[in-house]
Amino acid sequence: MTALPVLTAAFARLRLHLVVLTAGVAVVVGSVVVAAQGVSAVDLIDAPSRTLVTALKSMVSGVASQGGRTVAVGPRGLILLSEDGGGSWRQVGSPVSTDLATVRFAGPNVVWAVGHDAVALRSTDGGASWERMLDGRTVLRLLRESAKGSERLEAEIERTMGQSATADVWPAPLLDIRFAADGVTGFAVGGFGLILHTLDGGKTWQSWQAKADNEQRYHLYALTGTDGAVFVAGEQGLVMRFDAEDQRFKRVETPYNGSFFGIDQLGPRLVAYGLRGNAFVSEDAGGSWRKIETGTDSNLIAAVAHGDSVLLVSQKGDVFAVDFQAARATIFDQAPGAEVYGAAMTSSQRLALARLNGASVLAFPAQAK
Repeated sequence: MTALPVLTAAFARLRLHLVVLTAGVAVVVGSVVVAAQGVSAVDLIDAPSRTLVTALKSMVSGVASQGGRTVAVGPRGLILLSEDGGGSWRQVGSPVSTDLATVRFAGPNVVWAVGHDAVALRSTDGGASWERMLDGRTVLRLLRESAKGSERLEAEIERTMGQSATADVWPAPLLDIRFAADGVTGFAVGGFGLILHTLDGGKTWQSWQAKADNEQRYHLYALTGTDGAVFVAGEQGLVMRFDAEDQRFKRVETPYNGSFFGIDQLGPRLVAYGLRGNAFVSEDAGGSWRKIETGTDSNLIAAVAHGDSVLLVSQKGDVFAVDFQAARATIFDQAPGAEVYGAAMTSSQRLALARLNGASVLAFPAQAK
């Protein structure tokens, strides 16, 4: 297992929460804000996000859209909401100040956001208001309970806790979350091989790390699938498929040993993508894979359906159309400017982008269908 990188402009979703503010007011390390003059420490898990004058120009690392509502998330608990397909945005309150990495819709009005300090937030009104459903304290308790009786697992947990700035908070982020169509059954994944499972819509969770072929505890970056066929992707070319009969995530062989930042079930195809323009497609549920020639060395950060086709989005802002028959991707459109960390279709011709300088929308040309 490699160390989870600190966030730079290189790639937002790979960071641990380690920010140092040197302006004389506070120092933020891990999940704790330590006041410069000895005032009691405040845990970012417990501190609501601040309203920012610069919110609309602040970095966002994830974006999701459904039913005319688009939500973007970012550092220090930042949550932005658009009700016009990304045309205009406003900041909404967040119950945490820890960094948020990913946002997903789990129903018409149900939205989940996950991030550092293993936080998971839920909205039941389309992103207008949020409640904390999970955090690193609860996750640490779950992991310790599931490891009881296993010296190896207990030692593994304590080694990982050696990287935590706070003794009672699991130090790794949650990086993705998905729910079945019923909105009740779901999984969340993250750093150090973290896998959590819920059967009650996220009210309670169970640790599933022992139910995955990932003894190396590779970081898990992405989930796809909702009912039955669930896949997880991570570093070192790791892809796992959920076996419902054995109730276990089993490793799927892939022809790649780099990091997969995303995996998406798009129609009959499973698309995995990641570092330096690498992308692969499987048409038999992960049984075999073909490399997609993208012609780019930029990281690929999203795959979205566009009509009957699939688009890949790069960190540079290039949008590629995939020809699966030829196993080739060609430039479809471009959104030059600040780096892109996430993307989601808001309509048939509009793509919302999570960028270093805020959320934006790329409108495709009228002929691009």
